[in-house]
Amino acid sequence: MDLSKLDSQREGQRLEFKQSFGREALETIGAFANAEGGDLLIGVRDDGHVVGLTIGQNTLEEWAQKIQGKVQPRLLPSMSVQTHGGRAVVVVTVERSDAPVCVDGRFIKRVGPTNQIMGPEEVRQRLLTSGRFTWDSKLEEGATLADLDEEKVWSFIARLKKLKRRPVPEDSDVWSVLDKLKLTEYGQPTRAALLLFGKSTRNFYPLAYIKAGRFRSPIDIVDDKEFHGGLFEQIENTMSWFRDRLETRLVIGQPKISGSLAEREEIWQYPLAALREAVINAVCHRNYWSNAATTIRLYDDHVEIWNPGNLAAELTPEKLLEIHNSHPPNRLIAEAFFNTGIIERWGTGTLLIARSLATQGLPPPVFDASSQHTFKVIMHGEKRIMTSALEAMELNDRQIKVMQYLKHGQTLTNAEYQALVDTSKATATRDLAELVSKGLIFREGITGKGTIYRLAEP
Repeated sequence: MDLSKLDSQREGQRLEFKQSFGREALETIGAFANAEGGDLLIGVRDDGHVVGLTIGQNTLEEWAQKIQGKVQPRLLPSMSVQTHGGRAVVVVTVERSDAPVCVDGRFIKRVGPTNQIMGPEEVRQRLLTSGRFTWDSKLEEGATLADLDEEKVWSFIARLKKLKRRPVPEDSDVWSVLDKLKLTEYGQPTRAALLLFGKSTRNFYPLAYIKAGRFRSPIDIVDDKEFHGGLFEQIENTMSWFRDRLETRLVIGQPKISGSLAEREEIWQYPLAALREAVINAVCHRNYWSNAATTIRLYDDHVEIWNPGNLAAELTPEKLLEIHNSHPPNRLIAEAFFNTGIIERWGTGTLLIARSLATQGLPPPVFDASSQHTFKVIMHGEKRIMTSALEAMELNDRQIKVMQYLKHGQTLTNAEYQALVDTSKATATRDLAELVSKGLIFREGITGKGTIYRLAEP
């Protein structure tokens, strides 16, 4: 610490002044350890004026003993005596602690120039990410290897062998592989193993499932579905649910010289890659202690994924849109997902979501960590034409599909209609005429190839 610039410095995230060593100084040491670390200058007033200290032969040793007695787990900050203007100042340099630190039973963290009490959920998250305690690595009392589905385990092992991120000897049996991956110990399954491969996960963790619903408003639910079973199954079944309910549109090229249409591309209402990554993150990072399920709310113009738990203390919603480290609270589940290629270890999942949305011209995701017990991922899309409203107008499936296509500003000819819905010219002519008569689309041109159709203005 360079005291020559002390007069121009102010208290902040990594700097604090105290006139004497006491309870407040100990709290600041704990607060620095629970945040980014920092320097505590003792012998300095709040305004930065040096008042100095009288330092005895055993002063620093006595302070070190008080720190070790009051701060748990034990910290050993460095302390040095420096002078400024002929007055002695003690500089206490605190490093950030991986595990949460408490002072006299209270967990305090540094936020700007102040010390603030940490909430229970934040402390729990810090415990999980510190590696000192991992919920999914614990053996589940009362569970045996008979509670695991051997077929699910063999499927997992086959993926391990295919990807080769974790070498598996050819002659390995099921249980030796699980032992090596720390998914079983002493002939008992860990909680991670039960969540991944359990025959009946609900028997042990009745709320460890995904609930998905389609909403017209926060209280108007069109349909809902629950996905139980192993975590791999939950992810795949949730994605199947999305594919059944999301709208798609086809982007088709201009007619070729031969008269046939260029290759068509199907565009989903939301990129499936973004949705899949969000679901995987929810399953991997959720708080399995919670008495709430992971929920998905699909609205007409956005989708929300609510997950029990919150961000690791090192992260903020803003940092999730930047390159950042990964802090999985369920390490064995994350390891299993990594070894099978479902996730990476580099904290890139949230960036993939944003990049996938951007490819379709959609805004970046919103990460909402304002609730202490729920983390939300929100993706905004275009307001979609209500399929149910179109059905109420007695439109057929072909007409509904074309209306979804035209809503994106596309135009359409009779020939393109035929290709889009795979029908005859006569049927296309009849369908288009009906849409025109209902005022849903309008026609430009009178006859021939120059006639195109556009969505009518609302």
